[in-house]
Amino acid sequence: MMTSVTAGKKIYTFLVLTTLASVTMAAEDSNSQTQSTSEMRLPFELYRTPSTQTASEGDQLKSCLALEQEMAALVPKTYSYKPDFYNDPYQGTSIWVGTTLFMPAYALSGYAGYLQYKENGRIISAEERIEVLRRLKAQQHCFES
Repeated sequence: MMTSVTAGKKIYTFLVLTTLASVTMAAEDSNSQTQSTSEMRLPFELYRTPSTQTASEGDQLKSCLALEQEMAALVPKTYSYKPDFYNDPYQGTSIWVGTTLFMPAYALSGYAGYLQYKENGRIISAEERIEVLRRLKAQQHCFES
C-alpha cells in the first residue's frame, strides 16, 4: 500500500521532470526559430513556389519569328489531356472493382494522382517558358508593326 509520503514524492518527481522537459523544449524551440529558412526546408517541395526564369543568351539572339514559332510549339504542352476525377472512367472502374472484387484496385486512384502531378509540372514549365518568350518579344518590340 502506498503512503501519502510516497505518493507525494512521485508527484513531486513527475512535476520536476515535466518542468525540466518543458524548459528544455522551449529552449530548443527558440534556437530552431533563429535558424535560416533554408535549413528548415524539406528535401522536396510540396507546393509550387514562384520562380523567375531568365532568358538565355541563345534566346536573346532569336528573331521575332523564331520566338513566335517556339511559342506556338509550346502551346499544346499547356493543355491538360487527362480527365478530371469524376469524368475518368478508370476511376469509376477502380472504385467499383476495389469495392466488390479486388481491394488493391484502389491503388489506381493514387497512380492517377501521381500522373496528374506530373502533368501539372509539364503544364507549368511550358507556361513559364512561354512567358519568358513573351517578355523577349516585348523587349525586341515584336508587337509593333
